Amino acid sequence: MSESIQVTSHVARDFLQNSAYFNTVPKVVWEYVSNSVDNPKPNSPVNVEVKISKERIVISDDGCGMSREGLRNFFQMHAENIQRLKGKSVRGRYGTGKCAVFGIADVLRIETSQDSVLNVVELSRNQISRAKSGEPFPVRNIVVNQPTTQEDGTRVIISELNIRNVELAATIAYVERHLGRQLHNRNVVINNHVCEYQEPYHSRRRIFRPSPNVAKITGDIELVINVSPTPLDKERAGIDILSKGIWHDTTLGTLEGDVARRIFGEVDIPILEEKYDREKIPPFDNTRNMTLNLANPLVVTLLGWTNECLHEIARELADEEKERKSSEEAKRLAKQARDLENLLNSDFRSLQIELEKIRRLARLREREAIEDLVPGFGVVQTDYQLGGPEHGNGTAGELAGPGEEERPGLSILPGKEMGSPGKVSERKQLQSTFHVDYRHEEEQSPRSRYESESRTIVINLDHPQIARSAREGGIDGKQFQEMTHEIAFVEYAIALGYEKLRRDEFYSSSEMLLDIRDTINRVSQAI
Repeated sequence: MSESIQVTSHVARDFLQNSAYFNTVPKVVWEYVSNSVDNPKPNSPVNVEVKISKERIVISDDGCGMSREGLRNFFQMHAENIQRLKGKSVRGRYGTGKCAVFGIADVLRIETSQDSVLNVVELSRNQISRAKSGEPFPVRNIVVNQPTTQEDGTRVIISELNIRNVELAATIAYVERHLGRQLHNRNVVINNHVCEYQEPYHSRRRIFRPSPNVAKITGDIELVINVSPTPLDKERAGIDILSKGIWHDTTLGTLEGDVARRIFGEVDIPILEEKYDREKIPPFDNTRNMTLNLANPLVVTLLGWTNECLHEIARELADEEKERKSSEEAKRLAKQARDLENLLNSDFRSLQIELEKIRRLARLREREAIEDLVPGFGVVQTDYQLGGPEHGNGTAGELAGPGEEERPGLSILPGKEMGSPGKVSERKQLQSTFHVDYRHEEEQSPRSRYESESRTIVINLDHPQIARSAREGGIDGKQFQEMTHEIAFVEYAIALGYEKLRRDEFYSSSEMLLDIRDTINRVSQAI
């Protein structure tokens, strides 16, 4: 009888491949923060502190901690989640989170106390790599079942980081978004920043319920869609998909552009969790991409219905915008906006040469260019000359190859030859197209803002200061026009500073502040 064939796994390779999904600091920190949140002491809110530096990341909690057996379960790939086995709704599902650290670092150390017993273990990339034949690899014991007076809790230390940017702001935003309203009963602090749930201001809210046919699949759920008067950052826009309060995905359907960036909300669909173990095609994507599985029929139904509701809102907003732009007031404001644009763009065109010089100098610093004028056969005096032996009159062909004598040194050397513009100077001019737009964005919104992608300066007509000047003197009055011009000048000056900052790594923030002041003076005098 022939030997049976069994399914096996290369443990080390499986471990490191799973870690590749955790390729950013936010994802890694969230993995361990969510572990802490899922394992509090009975009837007590958990406190989590995160310290992020260039050298290491430390996540500490005062949760229930782990025993020696708990640690053994923690390091088992695809193990059952203990809290889930107890019937609790928690985030952990696939048992792959322990490998998260190796997506960005080389060493993981865990110090954990439970019932006055301390255990400390450490795992490094070198230990994993030595398991070449696929056998299980040991975690290094540092402290084993040592009596302690420490309170229960766990400390995760991630060191030997392989990243350039610790992404502090993005990590804070990621954790705040994913914990959401549950931050009210959990305390998470990242580098002394207390994470808080702050729902963006909305000017409109719609609540949708599925039709009877859809409800047969999704259950009787409620979709809340909010519309912000101003675009939101990517960490706040979108509809959060929850199941029993646990976040699983965020969607904007097929919406794009400015409308998509203004929409946020949520839908809680308990059946996702309830049917998980009974589905042949699971609703959750186990690649840790924090997305739902589009091959699951329930997910397809949910996302399709959500997309229809989103587009209904988008059509309403489009109709309102069309009506607004057709009004007499909008036409008069549009004319004022064009006058402002002409003034700002005239100033910007005069600065293009300076900005282009900055860009060229930056290229020179990276040694990617030598000079815009290429020496040889030109009529303009350059500071360079062609180097190496003179070129012959050879022909190109299949047998062409290197010459008998090597051309020593650089092809372009310091000298005084006449030259002509080379390819390095054949670049598109900077677009001199700043835009100004007057919009109604609610009185709680900022007085003005700058949309960098479209280079648009937005002036909020609903801001109390601007609205008052419009009421008192009209939108054609001197008070309104002088105020909105001054607002546009400030936004333009700040935008110019960022344009220079983006092009020149040696451009300092102090220089930027001086340039902002000079720009405001210059354009205000021009008007």
